[in-house]
Amino acid sequence: MNRLKRRLASAIAVSGIVATAVLGGAATASATDPADAPPGYAGPYATCNGAPLPPLQLSGTPGYVQLWLDRSGSGTFCAKTFDNLGGDHHTEIILQRVDWQTRWYDSGTYSTYAGGIYVSGANAHCSRIYGEVTVNGVAHRLPSVDGWATVCAN
Repeated sequence: MNRLKRRLASAIAVSGIVATAVLGGAATASATDPADAPPGYAGPYATCNGAPLPPLQLSGTPGYVQLWLDRSGSGTFCAKTFDNLGGDHHTEIILQRVDWQTRWYDSGTYSTYAGGIYVSGANAHCSRIYGEVTVNGVAHRLPSVDGWATVCAN
């Protein structure tokens, strides 16, 4: 059992290093366990609270990013990336409040979606969002120069 825990911890550490190197810049946290979420972030969870916002289409695929806004308290954004395709695909969702350095994400091979990832403070702060679905080695992202979009509650 201890050997399994060490292997899992090692795999998580390597995944975090690779994700940071690939995504560059700001620190990126692994969403493998909701208990590990940094302050102000939560997830991944199966459901998102709040009102759904218009979906953000991913380029070249039926996949999309769905956001929810819950205005209670300081407000939260919750996000999922849906692949909307049959079979399993690499799917990821990343959220980052614009005034924070840390990102929180869910990334893996899924049959339906990645997420839901939460970030707090949505009533007063915008957040950056990144969604991706990889099909046959081609990454499909939000249609912007860097694949990111900024969302604000106001």
